[in-house]
Formats: sequence, C-alpha cells, structure tokens
Amino acid sequence: MTRESPEIDLLSRISWMYYKQNMTQSQIGKKLNLSRVKVLQLLKKAREEGIVRINIVAPLHNCLLLEQKLTSTFGLKDAMVIPTPDGGDKFIRESLGKAAAQFLERHLKSGNLFAVGWGMSIAETVKFISPNEIKNVRVVTLNGGLTPIFSLNPYDVGSKFASVLEGDCYHVHAPAITASENICELFKSDMTVKQALEMAHQADYLMVGIGVAGEESTLVKLRYINVSETEALRRQGAVGDILSQFFNLKGEKVDCDLHKRIVAFPIEDLRKMDNVIGLAGGAKVKAILGALHGRYVKILITDEETARALLRLESESG
Repeated sequence: MTRESPEIDLLSRISWMYYKQNMTQSQIGKKLNLSRVKVLQLLKKAREEGIVRINIVAPLHNCLLLEQKLTSTFGLKDAMVIPTPDGGDKFIRESLGKAAAQFLERHLKSGNLFAVGWGMSIAETVKFISPNEIKNVRVVTLNGGLTPIFSLNPYDVGSKFASVLEGDCYHVHAPAITASENICELFKSDMTVKQALEMAHQADYLMVGIGVAGEESTLVKLRYINVSETEALRRQGAVGDILSQFFNLKGEKVDCDLHKRIVAFPIEDLRKMDNVIGLAGGAKVKAILGALHGRYVKILITDEETARALLRLESESG
C-alpha cells in the first residue's frame, strides 16, 4: 500500500478523527458513511500498518489540520484537502478529480440523485470514479450545453457519470448562454428544461466547479464572453463564477446583462442546499473565497497551497 493510495488516506483520516478529535466510532461512521464495525476494522488496520503509533504519522497530517481550519473558519459541512502536486494546473485538476471521485465513492448511495455542473476538474473526476456496489444513481446536469469543447460539455460529463453509476441522465436541453434575453426565456419556458432544473433541487449531492473572472476564465477561452463583457464584470467587482453566474469577493451575485442570457440552476438556490460540493484549486483563491462567502458551497475539495492561501487571505481581510 503506497503512501498516496486512497486507502492510506482513509486510514489516516479515520485515525485523526478518533485519536486527535476524540470522535466516537459511531460519529466517524456517520460522517464517512461507514458502519461502526467497518470503522473499528479500519482503526485496527491503521495500527497494523504503522499509521497509528504513539502519535499519528499520517502523510496527510497537515492536510487534515487544514480541513479542520477550513471547516471551522467558513462554517463548512466538510472539507477535503490534498497535497498540492508539482507540475501546474493540469496536475492539480487531475489530483482534485481523484479526490472528488474518492469523496463520491464514500458518500453516494444506490438510488441517489446527483446533480453535476461543468468544469475541467469535474471532467477529470468521472475518469477516476469506481463506484463498486453503488448503482442506479440518477444524474441531472445543472446548466445548458457548452458545445465548443466536447469533453467539457455538461451533456458529455453528465452522461459519463450516469454510465459509471449505472443510472439515467437528465439534461438541460439548452445552450449554456443564449444570444439574447428573449431566447433565454424561451428555453427556460420549455417543459424539459424546467423539469431538469427543478429536479436538481431534489439532489442528494451537487458538484460544481468554481471559475475565475477575467481573461483566464474558461468562458472567455470558449468565446462565450467577449472583452467588453469581461471588463464590465471586473467593474462590478466580479472575482469568480459558478455555473456561469458571477459574484464578487463578498459572495454577492453581480448585476450584469450576461446573467439574463444564462440557462442554468440559479446559484442563489445553492445557498439553500446542504450538500453542494465545490471543486477548485490552483490560482483561484479569490474566486473560491467569494464562493465560500456567498455560501454557495458547503463542502470544499481543494489543494493544500490553495487552502493555506484561503485562510491567509481571510485572516488578512478580517
């Protein structure tokens, strides 16, 4: 068993909760969706593998501390922090995808409804998920299609998740961003679009990517937003977006014409939902911080350097 394996991460996490946070086996089981007997077995294995001695010598010790700090600082339901890999954003996205796949494997149950947005890290997640005995998980997409890059298209990503999880997929059959407000309203009035977006309100878990505002935005690279729109968003103080809806550092949704042309699940409604997973890392600190301030995300999966930067920026801003 390697130090980077998913199993060693789970053994380390459970050991930390039991020996350092003084959580009971039942509490740990409830948090990680494991039976008390399974927790007991894993604690025994952690001792056998040498993870637990007098102290916990887990390779993710610092990450576990960061998870605790993120959860308490931002009032999150849960957080998952992975070591920041070398090699830049591509490798961060891949590592985040692996972590998100592991989280879903632990928490999704057969018969659940899973709502999924779009983004490069989410596209990575579906490559690594191994649901084992989880079956018949229905999947619903959270926004319209993004056609220029097929691998990022919610239609494609949603269908892949449904295939792996052996369930049906329900799509928002509309463009992500329409040419005008009138066209947008026409799509939103379509019964299949209405049903898909309403269905997402019933999801057991939702997963969204967090994008940046500016020229680095994937929406800019896909030419869904032009230079003048980018500048308008910056003047409004936009720092990031979720489902193509932009917000400032305080988490307030900015007022812009672009939002009148978007066919997607309203991010205001994310605030009312408990199990919204935000998946983001790398050079997106302000975007992630805005999403946390806006309470759009309740479970954060990120990397170690980003987690430290989030806590530092939050402390500096008071």
